[in-house]
Amino acid sequence: MSGMTRRHFISYGIGALTVAGAAYGWVAVTGARRQPAAPAFASRFMTVAEMQATGALIVDIRRPDEWAETGVIDGARLVTFASPQSFLNVVGPELADGRALILICHSGNRSSLAAEALASMIPNPITSVAGGMSQQVAQGYQTVRADCAIC
Repeated sequence: MSGMTRRHFISYGIGALTVAGAAYGWVAVTGARRQPAAPAFASRFMTVAEMQATGALIVDIRRPDEWAETGVIDGARLVTFASPQSFLNVVGPELADGRALILICHSGNRSSLAAEALASMIPNPITSVAGGMSQQVAQGYQTVRADCAIC
């Protein structure tokens, strides 16, 4: 190890592992232990009032037949999620200011998958509403009719 002591080698090796770990989404917790980085989105229940109070863009990603069947959140954008890129083509300009994105579907499954797909594409905070519209309606939220032009 010409000119390099064992201490230098160990320090260099740990630094290289740290850099390599960061490149693969791993973060050091303590010592040599490592855990995956936290997801870049949250999945939690929020009432409609809580969603609206955040100032986030609320997007109902269900299909038009689902909007017609149960109604929608007053003021929510209605954009069926087909792919991350097609979704961003539609709502991207509204997120350019960095505001948060709230996704809601029927039960929370699709919105969670959509949030996960979008998290690596945009820096905005993303929340998937756990329980989805079925939970909102079950807790007494009165939906509004979806615009018939899109149903």
